[in-house]
Amino acid sequence: MKSSSRLKQVAVCIHKQDGNERLRLRGIAAFAHQQDWQLILVRCRENKIASELSYINPDGILTYVARNALVKASESLSIPLVDTATPEMEIPMWVGVDDAEAGRLAAQSLARSGLKNFGYCGLRGHLVSTARQRYFTEHLQKYGFVPAVFARRIVEYGSQMKLLRNWLESLPKPVGLLVFDDQLAERVLTACKYSGISVPDMVSMLGIGNDNLIATLTRPSLSTIDVPAERIGFEAARILHNAMNHLPIKTPQLKIEPAGVTMRGTTNILISQDSIVESAAQYIREHYQYPIGVEQIADFVRAPRRTLDRRFIKALGHSVHKELTIVRMQKACQLLSDSQESIGKIAEMCGFRETASFSRAFHREIGCWPINHRRRLRG
Repeated sequence: MKSSSRLKQVAVCIHKQDGNERLRLRGIAAFAHQQDWQLILVRCRENKIASELSYINPDGILTYVARNALVKASESLSIPLVDTATPEMEIPMWVGVDDAEAGRLAAQSLARSGLKNFGYCGLRGHLVSTARQRYFTEHLQKYGFVPAVFARRIVEYGSQMKLLRNWLESLPKPVGLLVFDDQLAERVLTACKYSGISVPDMVSMLGIGNDNLIATLTRPSLSTIDVPAERIGFEAARILHNAMNHLPIKTPQLKIEPAGVTMRGTTNILISQDSIVESAAQYIREHYQYPIGVEQIADFVRAPRRTLDRRFIKALGHSVHKELTIVRMQKACQLLSDSQESIGKIAEMCGFRETASFSRAFHREIGCWPINHRRRLRG
């Protein structure tokens, strides 16, 4: 029988293959240090997992996308298991990203670029991919659009990507794509390259995850839905703590909202028949960090302010000021998630002269104060 006073031993079955898995580990480690846990990284094949866990005899398990053998092993040993992702099978406890909100953010971001054609690229037989496709479709339909769908096994080698390339080539252009995750988005970018399809001019693309390494490696750099992986790891560890200590668990299956949309090179496009609107939108994207307003934007494109507003509303469905606010709030969400800068410094980096004005604008657009948004992302 295990002594309740000894250090808790937690088996961590996360393989550290990509940036988001490492961020989950960082969140787990932060909670483990608070509780003085002993973390044991388990590295073995699936068919060896039961014997390995039996030997380690941990008090609990944290994993990423649990497989059947691991779940059975935890049940056999009567120890709690918490997944740090929305699982592909029935598991009592997990923490994952809110895919409904990810679908809404993706639809909003792509639709406001003026695109009329859309697609979703996912994985066949994958429950989370199917859910993301469904939510993306539901929110796109509110704008009057339905995406084309590609859901098949994606091969790693460029010479064998014919099905994906055929699908990409068949899509009406320009088109906005949501891709299941950042790793798959990198494959889609490669397929576009082999097919001679220009990104973002012909294909504007969003991944899901915000894996900074992939964003750095891809050209153009990958735009993505920002998954707060570190907080997911922390919250999963918190749930495991309660389970191991027989404490109540308020939400054993917890969905955490994305941090926002990180816009990079693969979505750097605005489709409009109005060249003045395109010029003004490009000016906003290049100068949002300065304390500009609608007057300066109108002066740049040499159009009266009211005329420019009317043209924006006709082309994009919202005003010039709204477009400037959207771009600034997207950058603010990214900085609150990724940087250690103060709220005042972030306000300055997003073109606000006063922190109070920035905070009010953020609360109005996002629904909470900047400091609360940062705390929610970081647990």
